[in-house]
Amino acid sequence: MEVIEIRVSKQMDGYTFWILPSVRKLIKSWSPNFRPANTIFVSYDIKSDFEFNYGIYPALLGIDNQSDLIGRVNEVKFVNTKTGELLHSQKITA
Repeated sequence: MEVIEIRVSKQMDGYTFWILPSVRKLIKSWSPNFRPANTIFVSYDIKSDFEFNYGIYPALLGIDNQSDLIGRVNEVKFVNTKTGELLHSQKITA
């Protein structure tokens, strides 16, 4: 797999991040230690710290850090669920 797509939905009081069930299943198949979440919600009160970081994906994917994806994924993309707009892209490098 070259790209993992994380869907981003704007809510009244923050953002919800989620991955497709097929992505969760794939991640679980890589290691029994990987425990991807269904969704993660980030409220606006902490959004300012998060907005340019996009460090939420290790928690959402159930991994310890980016290095767990090396050799499996080349890129993680954050996509607006409603518009399909690419919000952010993170290359996975050693």
